Amino acid sequence: MTQSTMLQHFDDAQLEEFEAVAVEAASTAGTYVLERISSPMEIESKTGRPGRDLVTDVDKNSQVIISDIVTERFPEHQFLGEEDQTEEVDPAADLVWAVDPIDGTANYVNGSMTHAVSVALMHRGTPIVGAVWSPWPTSDDGGIVVHARLNGGAKRDGQTMRVLEPTDELGRPVSGRLSVLPGNARSAFRFDSRFRSHAGDVRVTGSASHEMASVGTGLYQYAIGGTAAVWDFAAAVIIVREAGGEVMILASDGNWRNFDGWSQPYTNDAATFRNLRDWRGIMLGAHPTTMRFIAENVQFRRPSQLNKLWRRGPWHARRRQRSG
Repeated sequence: MTQSTMLQHFDDAQLEEFEAVAVEAASTAGTYVLERISSPMEIESKTGRPGRDLVTDVDKNSQVIISDIVTERFPEHQFLGEEDQTEEVDPAADLVWAVDPIDGTANYVNGSMTHAVSVALMHRGTPIVGAVWSPWPTSDDGGIVVHARLNGGAKRDGQTMRVLEPTDELGRPVSGRLSVLPGNARSAFRFDSRFRSHAGDVRVTGSASHEMASVGTGLYQYAIGGTAAVWDFAAAVIIVREAGGEVMILASDGNWRNFDGWSQPYTNDAATFRNLRDWRGIMLGAHPTTMRFIAENVQFRRPSQLNKLWRRGPWHARRRQRSG
């Protein structure tokens, strides 16, 4: 669905109201998360694998905080949170909030400040509002919220955010500027020689929400994030786009495709909501020129494995455990 089509559904006042609630929810939950980082936590694994797929009581409480704020204002909207998945699902509504109460839980439980709270509103599978809270040492309350709404720009503390402009017409990343690749990038991707000498200063952060949203603030010149879920990416997608960037998704044939929403064509049934909940994938965000350069020079090594990515998600692991 195009921006002009979506703007026929919502005027800017409605979008601004949605955005304000997303900011409030992300900020309130982020304050709670930061307060708890040095306190004792209840830590468990969603899949039963020690040290993997961690969830804490802080994740669960953070999601309750967000859910309470969102559902009080918009009880008719649907809520998709990482920590509330059940076997039974309702038909997908047109408006779905996608929420990650702590993205980067492994970082969080180890005291790392590289984590985020992500709150997004999607219309028929396409993000139209997003807010990502992250710890920030110079902030008065210890955190910042980057946020955006459709056709309203991306902002942080009232300041308009923009993606980094490339330094040449080819869009090549440069040394001295930070970039993000997955931890398994060398085994998962094949890099053309043109990219290997222009990858930038690569980091691996462990938080897809932080990575992609920070492309929108100009902290990273690009980010390839994943394998991650809808709630990891949804808020950051609209932030990057409203900051002048673009987003691509790694398609099942191993090629990069422009992202046009999840579960397309979108239908209001349980299968669509289940697809939103179960989706796992890899996304690329950058300035449009930089994105084209990366898409042309970074290929997934084993396209046949992409159709299996969804099976790696914690929901499916839990379901296999119950049926095993």
